[in-house]
Amino acid sequence: MEKNIIRTNQLKGIITPPGDKSISHRALMFNAIADKKARITGLLESDDIQSTIDCLKLLGVDIKQHAKGIYDVKGVGINGLQLPSENLNCGNSGTTMRLLIGLLSSINGQVRLVGDQSLQSRPMDRVYDYLNQIGGKISSENKNGCAPIIIEGSKIKNNDPIKLKIASAQIKSAILLASLTSRSRLELIEPIKSRDHSERLLIAMGVDIQVDDKKIKIEDFPSNLQSLDIEIPGDISAAAPWIVAALIHPNAEIQINNVGLNATRAGIIDIFLEMGGNISIMNKRVIGNEEVADLIVRSSELNGVSINKELIPRAIDEIPLVALAACFAKNKTTINDIDELKVKESNRLVNTIDILSKFGGNVTSQNNKLIIHGVSKLNGCRLICNIDHRMIMLAGIAACVSEGESTLINVESVGVSYPNFWDDFHSLVQ
Repeated sequence: MEKNIIRTNQLKGIITPPGDKSISHRALMFNAIADKKARITGLLESDDIQSTIDCLKLLGVDIKQHAKGIYDVKGVGINGLQLPSENLNCGNSGTTMRLLIGLLSSINGQVRLVGDQSLQSRPMDRVYDYLNQIGGKISSENKNGCAPIIIEGSKIKNNDPIKLKIASAQIKSAILLASLTSRSRLELIEPIKSRDHSERLLIAMGVDIQVDDKKIKIEDFPSNLQSLDIEIPGDISAAAPWIVAALIHPNAEIQINNVGLNATRAGIIDIFLEMGGNISIMNKRVIGNEEVADLIVRSSELNGVSINKELIPRAIDEIPLVALAACFAKNKTTINDIDELKVKESNRLVNTIDILSKFGGNVTSQNNKLIIHGVSKLNGCRLICNIDHRMIMLAGIAACVSEGESTLINVESVGVSYPNFWDDFHSLVQ
């Protein structure tokens, strides 16, 4: 698929982003091992979420679509998952694979997890190394730490605190799931607090979790997990392209409705407010134990800032878009502690620099920092996109605010997380 994009005179409209991808994965997996039937409303209907649904069905979970975005999940109980008769294909979804590693760590038998070419290049040992230290039997078939992953079911037993070396919600969630299915006590300490959707869901489903900033402690897991009807808020990562487009377009006002503003995910809002962004937060409310609000974002004069490492886990998926906004800011912006960008669906550090440089941005990296010098304008270009959905959205927004015409080639992979991205894009730029 090819897109020809020219900046319009104005950028105005109303957007409702799709359901949060992180919460969608977890709502499906946690309800799959609960005790009854749950209804999930606002589920993200994307390639990644379909991978989770397909894997859970192979594990014996009854999942039925009731209407668009509304799914019923019949839980099989904490230890009720069936041994699959074939490989579990996680597609392009790192969240699916990493959470399944935890969920299936104690299953009775052997399970093989596979994925597409991109997923098979992403590190999984960062998850299973922790589990193997407490009794897991999980390995990489190719001995490189990547998929295919072989799980030999084994009960874990944890007596000592687990100290994570990096702040990762996927690693944390995998350990939570492994502890839950083995009913092993857990004390986990993060270097920096990561997104906490798993903790929120498990608390709502009857698990007594003690949360103290960067420490999570569970002394006694319940014998059953209570099924939970849940309404999923809009994904702030899907709202992020429109936030950035409105801030840096010279004549823009975009209203973005039903955006999840969980404090562990809303780092992008804090960053742009510090940079001088004109963002109004309205109609604050709580949906499904998550903070939600509507946003109005307007054209802004941004100032360069230094973004410290404590903010990175709260905005890791949005950092490439922050770098795009920084191209239009006065002076220099420095984004610290950006190693995690290298191990996403692609090496997003390299790709962010490459994409923004092609549009005329002044973006470099040095000593684990991303450095952006404001250039006041970008120019259209011809760009062959890779399969990373967030890099395609980055290129689309860059083209939308650049002078002249841009041609983007191979842009269909946005379906991984935001199937209607281009429809929403055209609704704003017409």
